[in-house]
Amino acid sequence: MTELSCDVLIVGGGLAGTWAAIAAAREGVSVILVDKGYCGTSGVTATAGPGHWWVPPGAREAAIDKRLGTAYGLADARWMARAIETTWTSLPGLSDYYAFAQNEQGQTQYRGLRGPEYLRGLRRRVLDSGVKILDHHPALELLRDDHGSVVGARGWRRQAGGDWLIRAGAVVLATGGCAFLSRLLGVLQLLLHRGGRQQHDPFDGVQLW
Repeated sequence: MTELSCDVLIVGGGLAGTWAAIAAAREGVSVILVDKGYCGTSGVTATAGPGHWWVPPGAREAAIDKRLGTAYGLADARWMARAIETTWTSLPGLSDYYAFAQNEQGQTQYRGLRGPEYLRGLRRRVLDSGVKILDHHPALELLRDDHGSVVGARGWRRQAGGDWLIRAGAVVLATGGCAFLSRLLGVLQLLLHRGGRQQHDPFDGVQLW
């Protein structure tokens, strides 16, 4: 049994998991990210791209209304707006890790992301942020304390063999979800467990089983 501890444990190494790890590390806390595969190739972003979240301010209301229509009202407009704004402010900061294309006028084209290269760049940024990545470490169980709060996770080391257990002050599940009939490849549901409460965030990812 491998036992570790950290301030924040991220479960999932796709688009949401890597950005969550970067954001947590920016606050100066210790972060561990576990992925059932290899962080940098995980999630639907590896075979597609998240360009639909790059929306100029003047076009956001229409974009959100369109997604709500295709989702039959099951999506949350407030979280869509937050995801779009976060993308708008965060994506340019990846320029040292991803070669964004430019048009004939020399304008950077942030929307035209290529999924595989994007995730490889995110992995490098995660590592440069001081995050510990554990590849091929699927999480199989969440740990709870006597009050029911999530305090870590337990899983299996696919390549090395044996169990792992990580205790953490906060656990982020960035393990994927469905697209609410929107015809997208996936819409990630990021759940932040802290003090027994959950918050939901729509991004891309892979399901936890």
